[in-house]
Amino acid sequence: MSQQEKQPQKDTNVPKKTGKKTEKKTFSEKLADFISANRILVIGIGIAAVLVIAAVGIYTAVSGNIASASGRAMDLADQKLQAWSQETDEQKKADAETSLITDLDSIAKKWPRTLAAQRALLRKGAILSQKKDYAEAEKVALDAFARNKKSYAAPVALQLAAVSAEEAGNIDAAIAHYTALTKDYLKDNPSAPSALFNLGRLQEGKQDYKAAVASYNQLVSSFGDSDWAMLAKNRVIYLKSRGLAE
Repeated sequence: MSQQEKQPQKDTNVPKKTGKKTEKKTFSEKLADFISANRILVIGIGIAAVLVIAAVGIYTAVSGNIASASGRAMDLADQKLQAWSQETDEQKKADAETSLITDLDSIAKKWPRTLAAQRALLRKGAILSQKKDYAEAEKVALDAFARNKKSYAAPVALQLAAVSAEEAGNIDAAIAHYTALTKDYLKDNPSAPSALFNLGRLQEGKQDYKAAVASYNQLVSSFGDSDWAMLAKNRVIYLKSRGLAE
């Protein structure tokens, strides 16, 4: 499995054996442990997806002059992004970041409806997320999504928005973003299985077990061969065994 699609952690509600007597955890404690253990996966997946676009660069068949000019601007911005990511001196890195953000904002403003604008905003969102400015990262990601909802970058933008919203503590917004992502971007989207699982995970965390089971079942029916589907099956079995789902 590639770095972009990390293996989910195993779902086990059995305490590890130690030399000491282990106190039996309550269901709520085990559920909290499960959610805590798996929520961090979305960060690596969301940011990795953004970095894939940053590294590869996706172009679309728009007006030749616009695509060429915006594409060249993004190539230069990507060079700055690479230099910024490798800079070790704090002051130089801060200066490079200021210059980079200015360039990204300029691209998004000058070519507002191009894929270059989306790519620029995704870079900016990823930088903000790395700086733990999650509320602003979500806002920027949603701006990127709104620029062109039919582009290849649209589901990546929603993924980043969902990740950022959850990290900011806005679970309802994260659920809304994952719901939109799994409703409109299941086909040809490598992050769809993890998005469905994370939707179910967040619904389960809010004790909306019926919705969680529906998300898990959709994951199993749509992506039955994925590792995420195996984990989803285990969650459904566990919830049913507790009488929380039919």
